Amino acid sequence: MHATWQFHLFRRITRALLWCLLRVRVEGLENVPRTPYIACVNHLGWAEGFIVMLWFPPEPLIHGLGERDVMERSAFRRWFFKQVPIFLPLERDKPRQAVRAMQDVLQRGGALGLAPEGKLGTQEGALGELQAGAAYLSIRTGAPLVPVGATGTLELWLWKKVTLRVGKAILPGEFAGDFRTRTRAMTRRLDRELRALLPGDAPPPRVKLLRNFLTKLF
Repeated sequence: MHATWQFHLFRRITRALLWCLLRVRVEGLENVPRTPYIACVNHLGWAEGFIVMLWFPPEPLIHGLGERDVMERSAFRRWFFKQVPIFLPLERDKPRQAVRAMQDVLQRGGALGLAPEGKLGTQEGALGELQAGAAYLSIRTGAPLVPVGATGTLELWLWKKVTLRVGKAILPGEFAGDFRTRTRAMTRRLDRELRALLPGDAPPPRVKLLRNFLTKLF
């Protein structure tokens, strides 16, 4: 799957705008495969998903997930997701449909960005219990898991330092046994590698300019 010229233009403009607001650092981009993959990012807020979309290589084109009611919550959100059609609307009461849509992206040569915890985190440097969905998709499609640790994204303010650390790809062929055994082992490995990418964040400054605005921007 290839990125359109409109998406390349969107990336350049949005990346420049984001850089004016935050101090973004991404480490380990050399670990991102040039073939379909599943980026597994700890989820603290809106920023880590945007940084993956804007800083990761544009090909294979990476797709994100979003709950349909959240994506349609405001006129701005509806307009945005229509202009950038790389987000898959997720309906929690239709999990099989969501899995089929994600498999289709990978099988057509695209990449996926997932939050393996399945919910928002509440503490910097911490990781909740991982769900098995990422490993399940990896084993079904052969796409490797790429652990991505985000720090600094729980609260945002002007020129806040935000860091994403990209670990080495976890290949589904490295795990033996039946499907369930492989899924559990791969999820445990992902948990260990994600935790290793989450060092503590630096102490916050006294003045946090635009904190409420930036934290709740999207």
